[in-house]
Amino acid sequence: MIEVKYGLIPKESFCNYFNFLINKTYKILPLKEENSETLKSYLESFLRELIGNKELVPILVSEPKFITVLNTMQYLATEEYSVEVCKKEVFKCINILKEINDKYFSKGV
Repeated sequence: MIEVKYGLIPKESFCNYFNFLINKTYKILPLKEENSETLKSYLESFLRELIGNKELVPILVSEPKFITVLNTMQYLATEEYSVEVCKKEVFKCINILKEINDKYFSKGV
């Protein structure tokens, strides 16, 4: 079980949720490649979700890798960059999310 602000949630639920976050992170690539007008709003919404996680799940507050994901998403939401940079940063974040999932949520599930 993982302690959250409002009680306990099974590790398996967080493991599934982090896989969902990984898929949401991957979705950034086609939005950038297609030069989608919704990319900025998608990233802003994703950032709100990540920040909410930081508030809800105390274990993530002190995880520097999670803060790296937040910082990277902030950059992608506010700066201009190429598709190549986007790919690099998205895959970096996916790897970090996998590492966090493995470290805290998928062991012993």
